[in-house]
Amino acid sequence: MSWLNNSLNTIKGQVSTLVQEVLAETVGPDSEYCDPAVDNRTALELLADTQKEKEELDKLCTEKEAEILTLRKQIVTLQQQQIGDTGGGAINAATSNLNSGRNSKTVSKTIPAF
Repeated sequence: MSWLNNSLNTIKGQVSTLVQEVLAETVGPDSEYCDPAVDNRTALELLADTQKEKEELDKLCTEKEAEILTLRKQIVTLQQQQIGDTGGGAINAATSNLNSGRNSKTVSKTIPAF
């Protein structure tokens, strides 16, 4: 009976080897997920497109930074106008309360009536 066990082990080894070889040959990118347009492009073309996208993002960031700067200037101008209109007392008190509240978890609820 040992000869039968040896024969079965040999057949099992041969089948395992065959399966591994077949799997190694067929393993590759799944055709459902491949984009032929991307596969046909060279690395230089992909790099150029990536560079263009980066430049566009940099431009958008620069525009947004300029917009933020403009808005900050408008905020300062409006705050100065409010200080001028009210004499500064109520605004300074509210600003002081808000600034002191940044360091603690509770914020003073003193809000001047306009």
